[in-house]
Amino acid sequence: MLGATSRMDPLDDTVRTLLALAARYRPGTIIEAERVVDAYLTHFPVYEARRTAMVALLEELTMPEHRARNRGGLFELIEMHLERRHREIAVRFQ
Repeated sequence: MLGATSRMDPLDDTVRTLLALAARYRPGTIIEAERVVDAYLTHFPVYEARRTAMVALLEELTMPEHRARNRGGLFELIEMHLERRHREIAVRFQ
């Protein structure tokens, strides 16, 4: 049972925020989205956990119900951002 002090799942919170950003997409939204993604990734301090978190986020964003809400190609830009972050952490955690 979830208590009153339990925190929202970081993945769910991130997806909700990204969907809200996609709904009001405008130029520059990717900067906000990248900040949301980067904040999400800070929950996972080790390489394997962070890599798993990235995959989980990408899987969520490719779900048909979420993909239908993708405006302005935001999710594709997020995917490119995650690819850059993966390269960066792969080097850092070697």
